[in-house]
Amino acid sequence: MKGIFGGEAVYKTIREHRRQRSPRRSAGAPGLNCLVLGGGGREYAIAWRLANCNSVATIDSLPGNAGLSLFTRVLDRKPDDVAWLDEHVLASFIDLAIVGPDDLIAAGIADALRRSEIAVVGPSKDASKIEWSKSFAKELMAEAGVPTARSESFADAASAKDGLGRWNAPVVVKADGLALGKGVTVARTPEEAVEALATPPWNSGRVLLEEFLEGEEVSLQALVDGETVVALPPARDHKRARDGDAGPNTGGMGAFSPTAVLPDDQAQTVAAEVIAPIAAALAKRGTPYRGVLYAGLMKTKVGWKVLEYNARFGDPEAEVTLPRIEGDFAKLLLALGEGRLAEYVAAEPIRFSRRAYVDVVLCAENYPGPPRTGMAVEGLDRLPESVFAFHGATKRGPAGNVIVNGGRVMHMVASGDNIAEARDRAYAGAERVTFEGKFYRSDIAQQEVAVA
Repeated sequence: MKGIFGGEAVYKTIREHRRQRSPRRSAGAPGLNCLVLGGGGREYAIAWRLANCNSVATIDSLPGNAGLSLFTRVLDRKPDDVAWLDEHVLASFIDLAIVGPDDLIAAGIADALRRSEIAVVGPSKDASKIEWSKSFAKELMAEAGVPTARSESFADAASAKDGLGRWNAPVVVKADGLALGKGVTVARTPEEAVEALATPPWNSGRVLLEEFLEGEEVSLQALVDGETVVALPPARDHKRARDGDAGPNTGGMGAFSPTAVLPDDQAQTVAAEVIAPIAAALAKRGTPYRGVLYAGLMKTKVGWKVLEYNARFGDPEAEVTLPRIEGDFAKLLLALGEGRLAEYVAAEPIRFSRRAYVDVVLCAENYPGPPRTGMAVEGLDRLPESVFAFHGATKRGPAGNVIVNGGRVMHMVASGDNIAEARDRAYAGAERVTFEGKFYRSDIAQQEVAVA
């Protein structure tokens, strides 16, 4: 760690300079200077919510995207350049940093930022192992008594193939490490399991075989500060690429909040069952968690079971849950990053808006495979009322226009008095925004509207 992030002397100097408030950049108006690391829809949602806080003075984002450049200072740097981050934190008087993507958290960027004595929302590398090692997550759940699917861990795909005889189909095949949301497949037959084990990412490291669970999925995110756990609004996402939950897994094709599967008023109770024991177990191990902990849940006939944990805000869940958090979101995250979350929420209890939000993701041709990029995005100036374009994989072209820069290009996020109204608006927005090869699912939140 020292060799990567620099010696203690470097951080001592940074702390001394921060206390002196170096004049290299004017502190400007009173308020928080924020730094958001990442450049997708999740990071757009985080920065957008910060921008709507009276306590925020400035927002920097890196590497950012075309949309973030409209209301943040986008920095054309690699977000894992720790030496540069140290310098930037000092020169720009950064007060609060939020680490968005899983790969940056797994690389220990939050550890490096925290050494500069700023408020950081993002767990340590050790605590974030709950996401970047599914085997570790299963061990921790067993230790903490958290209900989850039965599973078996294998050193590699060949060993998993040999062990398939002990499992009945359907069986869930999981890559142990990070896979951009695409490391899980449900094999309906043994042949499908063998096929999955022969392809990336399952053929390149440790693999889990897991019991297939039936029920309704829901996403529950919580702010975790040691053993303090504060639930955020529940949501539901849509992982598969095509309507009717067909096609391959993706990073997420859309989401909505609230949901009848886990009503808002039950969120804290469920968090106490499936997130608080994990927080306590990590603290007991000497690796306390400070950041956002996401639990992917299945509501089965016998109760809640955990499918996975993510060590950060979900994407696309952030896009529909962060707008529902009332009050000063920046001050809430600052309290979390400074280790005083319990004190803050005791004085300012977290409140959820009654507004409903739906996110329909516009994707590039061939996603979730290698996407086609470079096409111009049109129609962003023709959005219907109460519809927002949360940029994902976009960048500025030579002429300053918005162009496609990856798979999940744009999140059409709409609000309404209920899910049906928000859904209609989101799809109206999805029709207005165009680019060559665009596709999206037509059934986002459909099941919620049918239930209502």
